[in-house]
Amino acid sequence: MTSVLKSGGARSGRAIIRLGFTLSYLTAGVVSVTITGAPAWAQEAGTTAEGRSDWQRKKCDVYAKALDEILDHVGRDGVSDRFLARNREFIDSGCLADIDACPETDDDIEVANGLTIATMNAGAASSFSPFRCRG
Repeated sequence: MTSVLKSGGARSGRAIIRLGFTLSYLTAGVVSVTITGAPAWAQEAGTTAEGRSDWQRKKCDVYAKALDEILDHVGRDGVSDRFLARNREFIDSGCLADIDACPETDDDIEVANGLTIATMNAGAASSFSPFRCRG
C-alpha cells in the first residue's frame, strides 16, 4: 500500500489529507477534555516542557501521534532526514522550541500538510506547527 501511495502523486496527497482528518477525529476527544475542568484555552501557557498547560501537552501529544501515524501510513522513503529530525526536536522540546522544520521535498510537504490538518482539527492554530524556512 505504501508503494501505491508513494507513486500516486496527487493520490498520495489525498490519502494524507484523509489520514489527517481521521487522526483529528480520533484525537478530538483527548483535546477537548481537561483534567482541571477549566477550558484548555483559559489555562496559562507554560514556557518549559515541565511547566506546560494541559492544552499545550495535548497539542503536542496530537502532533507526535499524527507524525508517527502519517509516517507509518505513507512511509519515510521520500521524507528528508533533516525534516524528520527537526520535527522530533520540536516534539522532544514539548512542542515549545522555536524550531525551523522546513519541508524541502514533495513528501515533506505532504507530511506537513497532514500534520497541519490533524492539529488544526484538534483545535490548535496553524501557527502551532514548526514549518518555517528561515534563512
